[in-house]
Amino acid sequence: MRLNPDYQQPIIEALIVLEDAGIDRFPVSLHAIQHQFRNLFQIRSYGSIMEQLGISREECFKYLGSEDGVVASVGGNGKYIIYYNEKMSKRRTRFTIAHEMGHIFLAHHDEYEKAILARGGIGKILYDRLENEASCFARNLLCPAYHVEKLLESHGFTKASRKKDGWVRTKWTQITENLEVIFHAEDLVESAFDVSSAAAEARMGFLYTDLKKCRDYSINCESTEHIKHAATWYCSHCGWERMPGASHCFECGRKHFSFKVNTFGISYRDLGVNTHTQFSPCPVCGNEIFSEDAGYCRICGTPLSNPCTHDPTHLNHPEAKHCYACGKPTAFKDSEYHIQIKQSLEKYAEGDFSMIYKSGIKYDRNTNRVKECPRCQNEEFSADATYCRICGLPLVNNCIPGQWEDDFGNRYPRDPHENLPDSRFCEQCGEPTVYFQNKLLKTYREILGLPEAEDDGDEFDPDIPF
Repeated sequence: MRLNPDYQQPIIEALIVLEDAGIDRFPVSLHAIQHQFRNLFQIRSYGSIMEQLGISREECFKYLGSEDGVVASVGGNGKYIIYYNEKMSKRRTRFTIAHEMGHIFLAHHDEYEKAILARGGIGKILYDRLENEASCFARNLLCPAYHVEKLLESHGFTKASRKKDGWVRTKWTQITENLEVIFHAEDLVESAFDVSSAAAEARMGFLYTDLKKCRDYSINCESTEHIKHAATWYCSHCGWERMPGASHCFECGRKHFSFKVNTFGISYRDLGVNTHTQFSPCPVCGNEIFSEDAGYCRICGTPLSNPCTHDPTHLNHPEAKHCYACGKPTAFKDSEYHIQIKQSLEKYAEGDFSMIYKSGIKYDRNTNRVKECPRCQNEEFSADATYCRICGLPLVNNCIPGQWEDDFGNRYPRDPHENLPDSRFCEQCGEPTVYFQNKLLKTYREILGLPEAEDDGDEFDPDIPF
């Protein structure tokens, strides 16, 4: 009879169960595991057996031999029922059920042919061995050592010693940079894996031991590396997800965050910024083609950055209302651009902003001059022609700049900028182009089948002097 615990097999079995049950997110769903193995075991509350037998809760404790939970073999036919005390806290109950699952998957009942593994029935030493193995299974099912280590590393924790409190924060990471919150390793484990503080403390206490066991016996922990975390840092005030590196909430501008699983948490879209610090793609129309020095999207005219109104060097997410660094309002806050971005969210619920705007206008890539007039299709131009000799349309798609005013109130016309033939707006100043003003180019909303925005009364003058 083996009296010494085997801590290798419980780890292996826990990883197998996670894979077989298709677990892809932490906290682990015990319902998903029970459904996958529904022909092996069922889960029932103490209340159900109390009602079935007509006994009190105290009598139920005595009958089952535990105030937390037990697993009972049913008729010796390889099926089991896990009973749990529904009056206990949710997190304590999760560990209890996982623990009882451990007895099943480690075949403890088959090994000792007992319907219920009670201390009085099999002896203290043997009972402690089975309990230790089941607890090892439970902590590696709910909080696999590999994933706990990765979580701690992502938050700057390093194993400083073999002591229980040896995991200490030693560095800033991408996640914790500018995060002005005091937190401990046990706090992260408790929230990320939805376990009790006692279970989190035990997980940390045995983490080094379990990791060493995985290394010594070449246990393939990476086989579950696809499992992601549902817990992250959220604004404690408005519930929006904190962006990595932010000291303030992008939504409300406050700087208080908490690490938790937030099923109602709201997050911004995963939009990129290219090497020239431009939004890519454009958060409104999805255009991805910009010149290196473009300040505005050439399709819809949206600025390609959302700076802080207090410090222009602070560049923020296009949906951000407040600066990540100082909490001040952003340039987009309450602007027409922010409204347009919200509308694009409805159109692109999947987050796919890829869009190709084809104009079919042929042009010389060295001079940006068209080879065929896009309005009358004339193709005969002199070598130095600036306008179409048939309809008078400019052969280069310049923007229609506004005017600038000096300190004395004098107004002067601005110089136009050259743009690609399919540009609706100027990349340098954001003003509309000649081809767009002449309705030779469809708006991005027309292309996507969206209704046009309401007219604000500021129409372009159709008689542009050339």
